[in-house]
Amino acid sequence: MLLHGLTNCPQQFEEYARLLHARGENVYVPRLPYHGHADRITRAIGNLTVTDIQVAAADAAHIGGGLGRQVSVAGISLGATMALWLAQTGGVDRAVGVAPFLMVPLLPRRLGLAVMSVLATLPNRFLWWNPRRREQQPPDYGYPGFWTRCLAQCSLAGAMLFAAARNAAPVAARCTLVLNAHDPAVNNGVARQLARRWRGRPGYELCVWDDLGRRHDVVDPTTFPGARTLVYPRLTALLTSEP
Repeated sequence: MLLHGLTNCPQQFEEYARLLHARGENVYVPRLPYHGHADRITRAIGNLTVTDIQVAAADAAHIGGGLGRQVSVAGISLGATMALWLAQTGGVDRAVGVAPFLMVPLLPRRLGLAVMSVLATLPNRFLWWNPRRREQQPPDYGYPGFWTRCLAQCSLAGAMLFAAARNAAPVAARCTLVLNAHDPAVNNGVARQLARRWRGRPGYELCVWDDLGRRHDVVDPTTFPGARTLVYPRLTALLTSEP
């Protein structure tokens, strides 16, 4: 399974999905709730909740379980948070979370959680990913902006993952948390804190890639052609290599 990122859609993983399928893998790339609408400025994504995120992850794992004896999942951004949630709570054998969106940059986790909890109750506001480019922000199949409550809910989903990791051992046999050392869009420090909670767990590891530049979406060749040579081989090795 391949889980796309916040405000994107399954096309983010189209080329990589075809590559895996050509290797003989069964591949499922679900559309996350409220994503992929033709109206790129839709208000729908502003309705996204933590429950939506968790249910979508469980549904994807259920469908993936019917496609093969071993279920592996990779995701980026919000999709990475979902992949790590499945590693923690069950439904997959192997998970790779690339640049998980656990908290906005710069804010410490506890302070960030307080800020996001307040933001979730305030009026929903639309913000551009890039205020200069606005609706011209690529790719043309993703949303060029987001709603503030949606951002808060994604952060709160990350908090639920932390809580689960505090209260129980993870379930998946193998899990890799991948960070882009120069990611401007997510809080790598918080992701490292999660990795420390899993430290010592056999099959669980943290990988930091330092050669991807200052970008968040490192899997879509539409916006990052280097994904084909810098990311796909390493991601495939993590998903398909024998223990």
